[in-house]
Amino acid sequence: MPEHATDDQSFGIGVGAVFAAGLRGFVAHPGPLMVAGAATLGAYLAFRYPARRAFEDGDVLRSILVDLAGMILASVVATVWYSYALQADRGNGVDITRPFRHVRLFGVQAVASFWFWAGLLLGLRYLYGLPSIVALLFYSLYGFVVADLAPPSGLKALGTSVKLGQGRRLGLLAFAALFIVFNLTGAIALGLDTGPAGMVSAFLGVNVTASVTLVSGARIYRVLSGSAQMGAAADA
Repeated sequence: MPEHATDDQSFGIGVGAVFAAGLRGFVAHPGPLMVAGAATLGAYLAFRYPARRAFEDGDVLRSILVDLAGMILASVVATVWYSYALQADRGNGVDITRPFRHVRLFGVQAVASFWFWAGLLLGLRYLYGLPSIVALLFYSLYGFVVADLAPPSGLKALGTSVKLGQGRRLGLLAFAALFIVFNLTGAIALGLDTGPAGMVSAFLGVNVTASVTLVSGARIYRVLSGSAQMGAAADA
């Protein structure tokens, strides 16, 4: 049995180290991460309100389509956020122009995001949401794959995400749960004050926690992609 086979079941990095990497990357480069995060969250929120109104009016299909459009647009904008998170994690500074020098990536991200979010939204409506959990566990790393300038297509990015998580689904599920709880803490201000001040505080809080989460995710991606490369080399 190849030596790397047993390592395929673990991340090779603990929860504490992942969150520490996220905090270090964010503290070192808060400006670029917060600006990219604000653009991403703003793009999504611009579609969330009309989607909610359509749902309240009983037009469920329109609500889903508007939500999907917002998620795809936000994901395309987030290509910049993913790029900055990867750079922040690597500790060599953040080149804010890097993603804009590779405009093709935004199209790749749009294609991958369509399939990811379509699967996630449809999954929420069937089989008690279990298909959404599957989509999250298999495809959640595709944004990092795209931002890392690797994939020739959106579908290839999704496929690479599947390969990176092979043998590590339970670990990814555990990290996803921790990240969700962590990001919910960023929105606490909205529960305390539903007025403008509370909404602004919640927006800033989620922007901070999401930026830390994205850098933490970049560290997970870097560890898994390094493990995948070592595994491929051993197989060869």
